[in-house]
Amino acid sequence: MPAATVRRATPGEIADWDALIEANPDGGHMVQSSAFAATKRFDGLEPVHLVIDAPLPAGAPSGESTERIYALALEGKVSLGRYWYLPMGPTATDMAPVVEALRAFAKAEPGLLVVKVEPHLERSPERINELVALGLEQSRDMQVMTHTVVLDLAQGEEALFASFSQMIRRQVRGAIKKGYRVERPEPSPETFDRMHAMMLTVAGGKGMAGMRERAYYDRFWSEFAKAGTGRFYFGYDDDSGEPQAGIFVTTAGRTAVYKDGGSRPDRKINGGSALLLWTAMQDAIADGKLAFDLAGTPPPERADDPTHPFHGLAQFKLRFGPITSFLPSFDLVLHPVRHRLWEDVVRRVEWRIKKGPDTLR
Repeated sequence: MPAATVRRATPGEIADWDALIEANPDGGHMVQSSAFAATKRFDGLEPVHLVIDAPLPAGAPSGESTERIYALALEGKVSLGRYWYLPMGPTATDMAPVVEALRAFAKAEPGLLVVKVEPHLERSPERINELVALGLEQSRDMQVMTHTVVLDLAQGEEALFASFSQMIRRQVRGAIKKGYRVERPEPSPETFDRMHAMMLTVAGGKGMAGMRERAYYDRFWSEFAKAGTGRFYFGYDDDSGEPQAGIFVTTAGRTAVYKDGGSRPDRKINGGSALLLWTAMQDAIADGKLAFDLAGTPPPERADDPTHPFHGLAQFKLRFGPITSFLPSFDLVLHPVRHRLWEDVVRRVEWRIKKGPDTLR
């Protein structure tokens, strides 16, 4: 089998990045997009755009002999060197040649300590063992979307709606019948203020678990709106002019993602949150998206654990569909001694002195 190759993307490829990731084997995702790359500069991470050409196994259904993967790496720096993190990537039909090529390419990068990879493939013991056998070290779950609810949009509106729980279907129909109004506001400082205020109503005004600082959300929403890959939905249950609920959905790649949400507890019409999501799903189907990711649940074995920080949200999301678990992260270690020193000693000290992004913790 021919070897895979890795190179840096050309300026033209970077300019067309969001269109190109849709051709990836996994169809592309929010965390591989240009807007996400721009957002992560907020955390001091610089984007590295990689292009991987990988051989396909003999007799592949497509009839092609190779597949191209556009992979976003986020580069950070710590005291012992640089690191790359490839969120939800790279994803290939055959990971073995990709790992080999990425290792060879990364070794030629001065000062690169480790490459953290995260193939967007469903989790199984066999797949984990396969990647460990390729010399990767299993790391932790980095993304909240490692365990999530992913809905198949390709089946169409009628079949998708029928797949929801009876409660969700009843809530959507009831909200429509009672006049719950859904609008798609333009991104603006006022829209950001309203969205953030609704997000803070969770947990008695503290916000949901793991919530970032306000400036991060402003950056995230601005970058996705500017790229044309993000939209707000606000729901109204009265004529006060103030939204009762709001969500922000990203549309980069072939998977739409329910990224942020919030609502006022004093609702006059029940079912608004379900109707907002159903409206966003209908829009995603019209846009040709293939999947809708509800962005985060506990792992399946903790779905009913009330101590899990996502427990409350998961009870709502699981009425749309079951949990899908994807692979955890894996470390492609380039300098074992320095990497072990970082893991065992330096990391804890360094982040007490200087806070940094969570990418290599």
